[in-house]
Amino acid sequence: MNSQQNRNSSVPVAIRLKDVQHRYPKSQVTLSIPNWEVQTGDKVFLHGPSGTGKTTLLNLLAGVLQPESGEIALLDQPFSSLPTRKRDKFRAKHIGVVFQQFNLVPHLSVLKNIRLAAYFADNKASVDSKAAAMIDALRLPSEVLHQSAGSLSVGQQQRVAIARALINEPEILLVDEPTSALDTDARDAFMNMLTALCETQNTTLIFVSHDKSLEKYLSSSVSLSALCTLKEAE
Repeated sequence: MNSQQNRNSSVPVAIRLKDVQHRYPKSQVTLSIPNWEVQTGDKVFLHGPSGTGKTTLLNLLAGVLQPESGEIALLDQPFSSLPTRKRDKFRAKHIGVVFQQFNLVPHLSVLKNIRLAAYFADNKASVDSKAAAMIDALRLPSEVLHQSAGSLSVGQQQRVAIARALINEPEILLVDEPTSALDTDARDAFMNMLTALCETQNTTLIFVSHDKSLEKYLSSSVSLSALCTLKEAE
């Protein structure tokens, strides 16, 4: 099922890319995306072999990278053309990101890692009770809130990263190959929890993986090769 082909015109668009070009540093290769739209609340499985640009596309959507040309609009805002400070503020408030390596601060407690996400989003409400509820929903014992993130297992760190990414109830969640270190049972449990949380919050999810067996958990699917091309300069 393709997120572009199954668009419902009555549902607002959360992500829109138009004529996006990004050239890799120290390379003659350019990532080119003519057009892509994702509806609000859709959960997209974005797949393709390693090295084809999946992580680069996520970094463009997160504003970590900027396109050389073209437009990226998120939530009807001209995201890619915002000044750096405004783009960072928009990301903190509206976008959750789960990286392959999770990027938790290892010496800080789980609770402090989650509080950091709220701080950067200028979320002045107390997040402690919400963090505890999310940890419970992710099937982690309450005591992990006060353990250092670096002392947790890979699977536990993964779920903490999800809690941190969702604590501000972002409209868009970007997830990059988070299941590669998990066994089959843990992977399936994680996917069920992730999609259930996104459903509850009506979060638009872009889930990147090369593992096609995960496709069944998402509401739509798109191959990176169908979405974009890698072009070498002539």
